[in-house]
Amino acid sequence: MTDRAHPVTEQRHAELRSPLPEHERDLPVDVSWLRQRAKLFAAVSERNFHLVTDLVAYASISGMPYLSHYAAQVYLGPKTARLKVPLMAINLKLVTTREEADRALAHETMHLVVPSYGHKAAAFARAQLLLDQVGQLTIAPA
Repeated sequence: MTDRAHPVTEQRHAELRSPLPEHERDLPVDVSWLRQRAKLFAAVSERNFHLVTDLVAYASISGMPYLSHYAAQVYLGPKTARLKVPLMAINLKLVTTREEADRALAHETMHLVVPSYGHKAAAFARAQLLLDQVGQLTIAPA
């Protein structure tokens, strides 16, 4: 079992641009901020999901081990009995800044919207679109 994502996937993930102002990107992630941000991703994607930061609970519910190098992961349920509301787990040990959280939320939300895309370039184009749409929601009126 590999302990890293494919280098192309890592590069595509790292190239996702957060819409956060530069002075906010390196701020720490707290669960309250993360939950509010997740709601924005759910809104723009029109896909609800439960956000989970307890990785032991996530592994117990999903029946899948949560590998230590995963920043985030989604669980849709078994193919024969999909969950009405999927789970999204975020590893707060790896996702420590708001910019990293934006990337993780966009990446995993993309998997909920277009699961068949995998990690193709088109998938990350969709993830960037989600980030851009979240940015439009958070622009303060002039």
